[in-house]
Amino acid sequence: MSRVKLSEYTAKKTLFPNYQGLPLTSSAPLSSLTQAFPRKPLVIKVDEGIKKRHKQGLLKLACTPKEAFVALSTWSTLGYSHFLLEPFLKHDASNEHYLSLERVRAGWKLSYSPQGGVEIESAWDSVKSIILPPDAKTTPPGFFQTSPSVFHRFLFRLLPLMNQFHLSFLEINPLVLQKNHLIPLDLACELDNTASPLSGLPDHKLSASEHQIATLDALTPASLKFRLLNPSGHIWMILSGGGASLVLADEVADLGLGSELANYGEYSGAPLPDDVYAYTKIILSQLLLVKDSAPKALVIAGGVANFTDVALTFRGLIRALAEQMVELKKANVQVFVRRGGPHEIQGLTSMRTFLRQAGLLGSVHGHETMLTAIISEVKQYLSVNPAPNSRRRP
Repeated sequence: MSRVKLSEYTAKKTLFPNYQGLPLTSSAPLSSLTQAFPRKPLVIKVDEGIKKRHKQGLLKLACTPKEAFVALSTWSTLGYSHFLLEPFLKHDASNEHYLSLERVRAGWKLSYSPQGGVEIESAWDSVKSIILPPDAKTTPPGFFQTSPSVFHRFLFRLLPLMNQFHLSFLEINPLVLQKNHLIPLDLACELDNTASPLSGLPDHKLSASEHQIATLDALTPASLKFRLLNPSGHIWMILSGGGASLVLADEVADLGLGSELANYGEYSGAPLPDDVYAYTKIILSQLLLVKDSAPKALVIAGGVANFTDVALTFRGLIRALAEQMVELKKANVQVFVRRGGPHEIQGLTSMRTFLRQAGLLGSVHGHETMLTAIISEVKQYLSVNPAPNSRRRP
C-alpha cells in the first residue's frame, strides 16, 4: 500500500476543524503575515512533508511577522515553496508528548511516549506501542500515564476520522497537554494513495522542478519521474529503472542517511540523450539551490539495463554536468556512478574521464559492483569531509 504525504496544513484542517493556521507560498507579501495573527508571536515552518525541520533550520519559533517573512524568503531561495504560519503556543516542555497511529493488517499500531519533543529520538526507549483492533473502544489500563481520560477522548475521536479520510499514518510530536486539552503542535500525516480519489483531500503540490519534469515526461515515450523530498538535502539521485531505484533509496535510509535524501525518481524506457540531458539539467539546477558549503553527493546509478544504451544516456548526463561543472565543483559536489547494460564500458569510460577532468569524481563502477555499495561510498564521503561551520551532522 503506497502512501502520500499530506501538507501539515491540510492534515490539521482535516482532523481539527477549529485549527487556526495560514498556508503561504513563496510569493506571500509581508502584509499577509502581519495581518494574520495580530500582536501574537508566530511560528513559521516549511510545509512540504519534511521531518526534523527544527534541526534543519526549517522552523522558526516565537518570531515577529518581519522575522517570519525573512525566514520565508530565505527558504524560498533554497527551493522551498510551501509554508505554514501559526500562532506560537508558550508551554512547558514537560507537557510535551509523542503519539502516532499507523494502519496495519490487524488494525492500528498506536505508539505513545510522555516524553515528546525535538529530542524524541534520544528518548525512544520511552515509546511504547500496542495494536488496537479495528473495533477497539479503549486502551489497556495504564497505557496513557498522564490524564488518561483526556488522551482517550482525543484518540477515539481521531480514529473514525483516520478511517473516513483513508489516512494510513499520523505522527504528532509534540502533542501538548494544556488545561485538560491536547494541542498538536507538529504533525505528519500520510494518505493511502489508492484511496486518494475517495478521500476528497488535495494531492501533493508540485514544486517548480517537479512540474518541469512532469512536463518532460508527458512529451516523451520514455519514463522520467522526479519527487523533491528535501530541497536542503545533501544526497541527490539520478537513477535508472524502478526496481533498482527503490533499492538504492532504501539503502540510503538503512544507512541512517534518510534525512539527507533530497529527491527520488528514475528515468527508464530507453530515453534519448536529449531527454536525459533535459532531465538532468533540471535536477542539477535544483541541487545548486542548496547554498551551504557542506559536501554533497550526486548518485547516478541503476541496475543492469536490458535495452537502454548506457553510452547514449550517459552522453546526455555528461552534457548537462559539463554545463554546470564549475558551479558543481564550487558547491562541493562529488559524483558516484554505478551502471550496467548495453555499451556499459564505453559509457562508464566516458563518464570517468569527464568526472576526473572536471574534478567531480567520486567513483565509477560497472555491473561487477554490488548495487548498494555505492551508497556506502557516499556515506564515507559525507562523513570524512564535513564542511566547517556546517549544521549538518556527519
